[in-house]
Amino acid sequence: MQRRADPLGADTGPFRIRNGGVELAVETLGDPADAPILFLHGFPEHRGAWRKVARHLAGEFHCMLSDLRGYGESGRPEETEAYRIDALICDVDALVDACGGRKPILAGHDWGGALAWRYAAAFGEKLASLVIANAPHPALFQRRLIDNPAQRAASAYIDRLRHPEAAARLLTDGPEGLWDRMFAANPVFDDADRAEYLAAWSRPGAMEAMLNWYRAAPFELPASDDAAVPDWAARGDLMVTIPTLILWGMADRVFLPVLLEGLDPLVPDRRIVRFPDAGHAIIHEEAAALAAHIREFATP
Repeated sequence: MQRRADPLGADTGPFRIRNGGVELAVETLGDPADAPILFLHGFPEHRGAWRKVARHLAGEFHCMLSDLRGYGESGRPEETEAYRIDALICDVDALVDACGGRKPILAGHDWGGALAWRYAAAFGEKLASLVIANAPHPALFQRRLIDNPAQRAASAYIDRLRHPEAAARLLTDGPEGLWDRMFAANPVFDDADRAEYLAAWSRPGAMEAMLNWYRAAPFELPASDDAAVPDWAARGDLMVTIPTLILWGMADRVFLPVLLEGLDPLVPDRRIVRFPDAGHAIIHEEAAALAAHIREFATP
């Protein structure tokens, strides 16, 4: 698979990393000589989602923020199959390779966290450590979708986002209406954030591409708790053995605190920091605190 990475520079962006036929847009903050941190965002965000955290770390780390496949200024394949987990893992591998042989810290939130979990399980030897912000371990998430009615109810939106008309429904009153429904009420977002999100959502085919992450995902939402656990979630091959820092907003209504239970056999080397008043937007709401915990975690 062909890959190309433009030289990494300080406070640049975006430059392009190519993974096969898909280009990933990346911006960097900090000195390229410092230890690298690679940040992966979630839905329906873009590379700027982690920027508030990265700005607190850029004096000590080289921060790489990428628009994931289908998002922002990155490539947007039309086929749903292009968003299956193997292709997404290859994207992360291209970003890791762009670190020039140095092992980065991999940090992920929401979908970026789900991808970070999967990459760390497959290629943990290429990472220094893992940081997860409000993103459940994929195997545990699937199990809780089956055996925990509250989490299953909280995740009912997944089927709605898989619907063929989901993009049209989300944008029924335009990108501005989506912003008003999702983010406008949260005071941590400002006019600059709004402008960036509206620009990202307004790109041709962008919403459809972002939704393809849900359509291509293996997660199953059963009607009741008597369903069988899919084989991929029942196996033990998603174990993460590298040091892992889990930062969790306990007021998250998307991913409930029950998803922190049962991590012992899957993530033996972990540290969990709970934020009682933070929600799913923890990377925005607690940017300075998250940066402080990441700094402490990464310091020998």
